[in-house]
Amino acid sequence: MSPDIIQAKKSLTAAMCAVLLSCIGISLPYPILAPYFIHEYTPLTQYLGLPPKLLLGIVLAVYPLGVLFGSAIIGAASDIWGRKTTLLTTLFFSALGYIGSVFAFVYDSFPLLILTRFITGFCEGNISVAKAIAVDLSPTLDKVRTFSLINATGYAGWLLGPLLGGLLQPFGIEFVFMIAVVITFCALLSIWWLLPTESKKIAGNSSILRLISKQNSFLLLNHSDLKSIFLIYLLATLGLNAYYEFYPLLLAEQFHFTSPQIGMITAVLTTFMIITSIYGVTKIKQHWGLVNGSIIGLSLLTSALVLHNFIPGQFIWPYYALVGVCIAVFNGFIPVYISDRYSELGQGQLMGLVTTTFSLANVIIALAGSVIAIIDTRWSISFGALLAFISTLLFIAHTKKE
Repeated sequence: MSPDIIQAKKSLTAAMCAVLLSCIGISLPYPILAPYFIHEYTPLTQYLGLPPKLLLGIVLAVYPLGVLFGSAIIGAASDIWGRKTTLLTTLFFSALGYIGSVFAFVYDSFPLLILTRFITGFCEGNISVAKAIAVDLSPTLDKVRTFSLINATGYAGWLLGPLLGGLLQPFGIEFVFMIAVVITFCALLSIWWLLPTESKKIAGNSSILRLISKQNSFLLLNHSDLKSIFLIYLLATLGLNAYYEFYPLLLAEQFHFTSPQIGMITAVLTTFMIITSIYGVTKIKQHWGLVNGSIIGLSLLTSALVLHNFIPGQFIWPYYALVGVCIAVFNGFIPVYISDRYSELGQGQLMGLVTTTFSLANVIIALAGSVIAIIDTRWSISFGALLAFISTLLFIAHTKKE
């Protein structure tokens, strides 16, 4: 095995460790927030006399709002200051954000929770850096393969995080966030130990103000063709996030799931996402190609969302396994298509835009969906299905023009 391949695999391992541990930290509170806001009567869940579902929607929205701004800057920052330095810095401040969330629950402070969730979200925009590392390794390592492994690692984090969060819930929500602090510091140590320091950085003015004003990921939208794919990806991720954000609430309301049960069914979902990402995505690409694979991914995502509100209770567990397959195929193709189609652009900045788009969709659907959920939570997911269907049609039309 050549030294280049050995080094590439070492860098990929570092990126996978960061994604795994970061996603565990992110998703630890996931199964406990919806039940907490529905069943707990505290100053935090009754802030300003607002409906708990609306407060939950705000909490769900502010985290990806932070990711939105963070990924727009952090991806570009890694192009300038290096992947390792950027990851170490953001992981440190992410841990501080989790510590602040602990104090928010201890003192029942909704404003403090909003502030600290935003800070944590901003720093967690560093997942775009891990994706950029995977892209950087091409052509030494196959891009679809490395991206699938990064996705699978993220899914593993989303499997373990909710599972641990549900199991740790009896110890209190503050304890869950403290575990997130410990896990984030483990991610920091793995990057410090495994990822080599870059010997060469992109030249130029690297001031924060210049980074924000001249090199953030949003500036890529000046590219007219990229603007259209941005809209398509935004609509698709609006649909996906409608599912992500509101299935725990729907399970708690309609099927009376507890926090441990939500954690377990999320584990089923992510297990099949991992299996599909590792073994299925590459085979689909080899057989159908990148464009057709992307259309298959969008179609599967739409179908899964459409079926959600028609699944009877006895089939809910196998259905979530099927949804995991659909999401993995979607996630395994569309970002890679964007990376390949616009490869002349900086990959850190480009992956920052991908993460930013996902986070923007998360913010929009968390707020809009929480208002819809006040009427009926099922409508929130149905709205997401409609948006995913529109994105599928637009993507087909977009590729026919190429």
